[in-house]
Amino acid sequence: MNINNETEGWQGFSLEELRYQRALNHVRIEVEKERIMSKTSQMYNRSAAMTSSTGNLFKKLSTGFSVLDYALLAFQAGKQIHKIYRFFHKK
Repeated sequence: MNINNETEGWQGFSLEELRYQRALNHVRIEVEKERIMSKTSQMYNRSAAMTSSTGNLFKKLSTGFSVLDYALLAFQAGKQIHKIYRFFHKK
């Protein structure tokens, strides 16, 4: 597969398209932040009724987030780590 053949006629994004994509990504990030903050708020409200023993710690965490939430957090953290890695290991 030759990448040069596929991108010969492509002129890139316009400034307006780049701004739109950046704004769209910013909105997505903000929505996810709000959703996570809502989940953590619910978790803390529920945990106030529970005792603070270490046995209940896993129960507090598992009731606050679903497996999908943990997967999303891991994915987002991985993306950020990858960006930092690329920044410091440019050729």
